[in-house]
Amino acid sequence: MSYSKIIVIYCMRALLRAMYIFPVKRNRIYLSSNRGTSVNCNPWYIYHYMKQEYPGEYEYIWEYSKDDKKCTQDTQFVKPKSLKAIYYMLSSKIIISNDGLGSFIPKRKSQYFINTWHGGGAYKRVGSETITDKTEEMINNLCGRQTDIFISSSEKFTEVMAKSKAVKKERFFECGMPRNDFLINGAETDIAGKVRKYFHVEDDKKIVLFAPTYRGEEGNAEINLDIDIPRCISALEKRFGGQWVFLMRKHHFVEHMECKESIDASNYPDMQELLYAADVFITDYSSTIWDYSLTEKPGFLFVPDLEKYTSSRNFYTKPETWAFPLAKTNEELAELITSYDESKSKEKIKYHQNLLGNKESGRATALIAKRIVEITQK
Repeated sequence: MSYSKIIVIYCMRALLRAMYIFPVKRNRIYLSSNRGTSVNCNPWYIYHYMKQEYPGEYEYIWEYSKDDKKCTQDTQFVKPKSLKAIYYMLSSKIIISNDGLGSFIPKRKSQYFINTWHGGGAYKRVGSETITDKTEEMINNLCGRQTDIFISSSEKFTEVMAKSKAVKKERFFECGMPRNDFLINGAETDIAGKVRKYFHVEDDKKIVLFAPTYRGEEGNAEINLDIDIPRCISALEKRFGGQWVFLMRKHHFVEHMECKESIDASNYPDMQELLYAADVFITDYSSTIWDYSLTEKPGFLFVPDLEKYTSSRNFYTKPETWAFPLAKTNEELAELITSYDESKSKEKIKYHQNLLGNKESGRATALIAKRIVEITQK
């Protein structure tokens, strides 16, 4: 075990405490999604809600790596890990991220870090469950101690993530994920039409969305592209009728990989809107299984490397208990599609949600916003 990384982290933390000369602003909120690579997911839904419900009351700082966003009167964008970003982060009363705070950031006692995470349910293992290095375990524990509120979608999520992310169970807020509220309640605007317009999909065509998770680690990640798209579409046409278009959403670790015979939906800003617009969803081990199950629409799991993935990553729950039926081959996938039974599908979805102890409220955004207001008004 090498302690050099830990030493560097603690040296950085000591240096950054110089920022403590700047006071924490009660009404300043710092937001980060996917480590500053996007403005979406749970942090965005909280941000959007608070701007509407509490206009003019808060100042928002978004951590964002690109230059395609313009600052407004109440919102600024800062580059991740820049001195400006660190200044705003350490002077914000509330820090919200869908990943983590960063071990080198010495969060102040008067600050609150809210980890919204970027997935629900309990599927592939993360955090300490995948760590074999003692140094990384120490870093994971340090990050866990700095978490004040961890948003949870289910009782099982709380149970496994408390251990995996080294966060005390009493710090979990079981209200569901903000990004899933409209999947439960429906949308006030025509989101399906918005998605179709974006991808130039005619109204009379149906959408199948394929969103596999990555294999490996960041930097060398890849995805499994063994799916037979023409065969899949043929099965969909046979079972559900009509014409179909195949959209593929890649994890941001593997956006460079190409998939022929499909429409690349990786750059679409909001995954939940894609799930809302899809008529059928196919994935493998992604936590989007949980999100899409809330819609009760047809879903399928394509897992040709199940044994290999199990041995390398493993799971918190058995894949056979998940919300959708699984296929290991293209033949099996086509058979699952053509034999789809709506009533049995909904029974399986409900069984899975009950097994995990579903805590999605459909009011997650409002409940978290209320917590933020309570904290900032103390």
